[in-house]
Amino acid sequence: MARAKTRFSLALASALALTGCYSTTGDFGRPQPGFTQDVLLPFSGAVAAKLRDEPSSSLYAFTEDEKELRNRAWVFLNVEEKAPRMSWWEHHAAFHRLLPPRESDITLFHRTQMGGPELGGLVGDSPIARRITNPGHAFRSLTSRYNFVRDRITQDHALVPYFKLIAAQVRQADHVRLSALSHVGNVTGEQASEARARVCENALIIARVNWAFFDRAAQYRYSLEHLLIEGPERESIPAERTLMAFEADIGRFTRDSVVPPDCLAEVQMPAPLIARPLVRKG
Repeated sequence: MARAKTRFSLALASALALTGCYSTTGDFGRPQPGFTQDVLLPFSGAVAAKLRDEPSSSLYAFTEDEKELRNRAWVFLNVEEKAPRMSWWEHHAAFHRLLPPRESDITLFHRTQMGGPELGGLVGDSPIARRITNPGHAFRSLTSRYNFVRDRITQDHALVPYFKLIAAQVRQADHVRLSALSHVGNVTGEQASEARARVCENALIIARVNWAFFDRAAQYRYSLEHLLIEGPERESIPAERTLMAFEADIGRFTRDSVVPPDCLAEVQMPAPLIARPLVRKG
């Protein structure tokens, strides 16, 4: 059975790769709206998620806040377009739940901004491999790399309040939804099951964005720490402060994120992230 589920997920992922309809020109950097993006992928992903026993609801229409939640989640659950294409496809398939969430690759952002290597976990972050696979990609000044990391952290940090707000609105609506189940008459088992599945699916998206925050912060920290040993520059100080502010904010968001009791068996939240400096003395 497990093999059948895996084969089904891989088949769906292959179908995704073959569609070729993914110019990221829509809102939030998402692909353009269309049948593939709005119908095929969500439906196929819902089926694949159900086969993996994940909370999945595809029968009820999405509220406007639920649509916004998924749009806002896109930015954090996908890698940047400049990342290696295989990493982009894997995260894209995982976002639509054709595949389970990808394993964290702490070196991905650093490798992307430094010019490689694009060999994934096979090699990881290797200056030797970087120079061999991309000999012409060198930087005259590492200052630009520090500033680039700082700017990317700032961009992500600016989006956190918007995701916090929409997540809180969805959680409040889901509380109303669950409360109504015990008061509305003539509710069938199918309807109650679909409503609870939607609540847990929303909670799962919020939890995965929390994990994505944790992963982004770890990638930025890795990049700054390894820039520090490659070439210490004064620009590391404002970059470090920007990272710590980002870590503190997402740590507060995780502490404030409460998983509905009905979903505790299916949804796991990371431990709140604690901000810390790049280098600890002693």
